[in-house]
Amino acid sequence: MKTRVIAQTMFALTLLAGVASVSHAQSTTLSQADLFKTLKPGQWIQLEGVPQRDLSVIATEVKFLTGDFQEDDWEVFGAAKAINRGLQEFEILSLKIKTKAETDYQVKDKTRQFTKFEDLKTGLLVEVEGSFLKDGTFMAEEIQDKTISKAAEAGSITFVGKTEKVDPARRAITLMGVTFLMNDQTHVRSAIK
Repeated sequence: MKTRVIAQTMFALTLLAGVASVSHAQSTTLSQADLFKTLKPGQWIQLEGVPQRDLSVIATEVKFLTGDFQEDDWEVFGAAKAINRGLQEFEILSLKIKTKAETDYQVKDKTRQFTKFEDLKTGLLVEVEGSFLKDGTFMAEEIQDKTISKAAEAGSITFVGKTEKVDPARRAITLMGVTFLMNDQTHVRSAIK
């Protein structure tokens, strides 16, 4: 029993040391030329930006991601819209997000209620974790109400996942069917461990 407790303590300390080293990871600024030379379809990336009327997004930040990602590590942040209570689906920008009975609903602000699909409202800022499916939809494993904690980010979206298409001529990256367009103000970063 004592050996098991020591082993568990050592494992926990190892995990904590790993978390500490990840939290101290540095990032390097890259040029857009380097971005388009380096980025390939299938690479994990985080894209942040401001949606446009044509459903494209002007990217404010592009971040290369490194690590051991699983198929359910995809993420989307933005305002919920087109809520279909019958099908238990909604959209962020043009991405259809499906839920299931096992989808977990969370909120950090205990004064707010967010425990089931029925608590989802149009305009609510949510962060969704799950999987991007072959049919072009997103299956939600977890949905967090971020309306209070990320109020300053209202009007923007963040997508995390595998790059679909890279178009250097248009300065465009497609992720989950959404086209993110780079401009001279777009920041490009790469994480260094």
